[in-house]
Amino acid sequence: MKSFLLGFMLLSGILGYAQDSYQSIILKKELTEHANAVIRDETILIEVEDVDKMTVTTKRVVTVLNKYGDRYVHAYDFYDDGDAKIKSQSAYVYDNKGTEIKKYKQRDFKDQSAVGSSNLYSDNRVSYLDYSPMSYPYTVVYESEVQMSTTVFIQPFQPVDGYFVSMESGSYQLKNPKHIPLRYLESNLDSIKLEKNNTQFELSYKVSHIPAYKYEPYSPQISDMTPKVKVALDRFSLMGVEGTANNWKEFGKWQYENLIKGRDALNAVTKAEISELVKDAESDYEKAKLIYEYMQGKTRYISVQLGIGGWEPILATEVDRLGYGDCKGLTNYMKALLASQGIQSNYAVVYAGEEQKDIDPEFASMQGNHVILNVPGIAENDVWLECTSQSLPFNYLGDFTDNRHVLLIKEEGGEIVKTPNYECAINLEETLCDIGLSEDIFTASIKKQSKGISYGNNYHIQTQKEKDKNLYYKEVFGNLQGIHFDNLKFENDKEHASFSEELVFSGKKFYTTAGKRILLPLNFIEPEIDIVSRNENRLYPIEILRGFTNKDQFNFKIPEGYAVEALPEAISIDTDFGSFKLSVKESNEHPGTLVVKRSLSVNQGHWPADKYEDFRAFLNKINMLSNQKAVLVKNG
Repeated sequence: MKSFLLGFMLLSGILGYAQDSYQSIILKKELTEHANAVIRDETILIEVEDVDKMTVTTKRVVTVLNKYGDRYVHAYDFYDDGDAKIKSQSAYVYDNKGTEIKKYKQRDFKDQSAVGSSNLYSDNRVSYLDYSPMSYPYTVVYESEVQMSTTVFIQPFQPVDGYFVSMESGSYQLKNPKHIPLRYLESNLDSIKLEKNNTQFELSYKVSHIPAYKYEPYSPQISDMTPKVKVALDRFSLMGVEGTANNWKEFGKWQYENLIKGRDALNAVTKAEISELVKDAESDYEKAKLIYEYMQGKTRYISVQLGIGGWEPILATEVDRLGYGDCKGLTNYMKALLASQGIQSNYAVVYAGEEQKDIDPEFASMQGNHVILNVPGIAENDVWLECTSQSLPFNYLGDFTDNRHVLLIKEEGGEIVKTPNYECAINLEETLCDIGLSEDIFTASIKKQSKGISYGNNYHIQTQKEKDKNLYYKEVFGNLQGIHFDNLKFENDKEHASFSEELVFSGKKFYTTAGKRILLPLNFIEPEIDIVSRNENRLYPIEILRGFTNKDQFNFKIPEGYAVEALPEAISIDTDFGSFKLSVKESNEHPGTLVVKRSLSVNQGHWPADKYEDFRAFLNKINMLSNQKAVLVKNG
């Protein structure tokens, strides 16, 4: 009887633990604090069976604490017609108490194209769990097995998914029975509890209890601060094309030979047309500019992602015939057009996006999500061309591909270089405002010029519909009420990448009265400065990716019958983070006009966490000083 009771108790304990393991109530506070989701367990097994055969087995258990955590379930896998196949896929959903709510077999998963509407053809697809929670928390257990023939991409060990998600436990294992030479690069592993058991040909990592990273404003990209292990094989396959490389020179050479070479031929008619186009140009720079504008007018961006076409550009003759292509095809086409006139250029692989992600100079592997063109030797500095845009100026990249390491793919091999950095003084906005004041309304005439990154952010306004222009400016001048626009005029100087706006509008009075006095806000246009909260326990460094300079002048026409009674004193602030100047005075040249000059520069840079309060004080002081008022008094 005692033995029976003991056995029953042991069995009950085992069953109880199995059921309780998906309960959300048992989660420790250190994992739920600042978390929208908790990865209870993630097990990734990568088996490299040969140069052209790899299987990835995944088990991922995620407890979602609120609606913001839904995005971390990650119950999906990608596949295509020939390279990657999903061998098995299942999911279980549990409620707060660990009770199973629903079970999904592979046939229950939703299936759709894995690319956007700009793709004309693609065989890339995604099979995903489509689950809408009725309540929170809930837990999803996802399991899959995917077999693929491409081994040039090896999934990295990356236990932190992003901000506001913690990890209870996780493991990553790479098996390599054929002993194919591999490389790996570890970063930020000292910040976590880690067990590591690596050999020359295989990898094994186990982690536990990684608290959620809480977002802090002006912090570096989370991927720069969190644990990661990048992995690559020295012998690999891409859609049936095998290669060998262990450094960027070799890897770029393989890409050139197998993906780029021989795809830039043009027919004789097109060559003759280009020769005629540039016959009067006096330099290669002028020729390149004419050819770029020709390419922009002849082509449009649309993506074709079939098989190896996801990495290989379509033939230049096809782009020439069809008038469209993706970033690879259009870049290769532009490269071919330049080559027809003896101008050498380089196909450049980049991570595109505002976050300035680098191709890692220290780790050669298949990286990047976009292609641009590098043209050396025709100007003092290299010329860079974004070939997917029909509107960008020649030799202008903007914030989509600025200031980051890219891979040049050359005949002699790969080379890592950096794209141009638009510095603080280059990213310039200059504004001149003439403001007329009356009892009930104001009238304003504004001239604004944008350069550098600011040019790229603003020039698109010109092509918007009138309704959208009005909505845009009402948002820009959000501190002003009852705005009505009488005239909007624009000039896009593509030669100097400079965009000018001229606005004439009116609105309700924005000042207040106190008896016979007017309290006039000098902040007619609000400065581009955030208000950040106090954080005495700041953890992460401060990073400003792009500096900028704003120069504003506001000329206020003083209402008839009023005079200046009091003006704020001129102020000048100069710090490591930037500078700010404000001056207010009556105009000698134009009596009855109050002239406000404001200059703001914010520097690009990186500062330690203990400088945060100084940085916060700098931003807040600018906002406070910009909100100063002049006092006008009625005569008599």
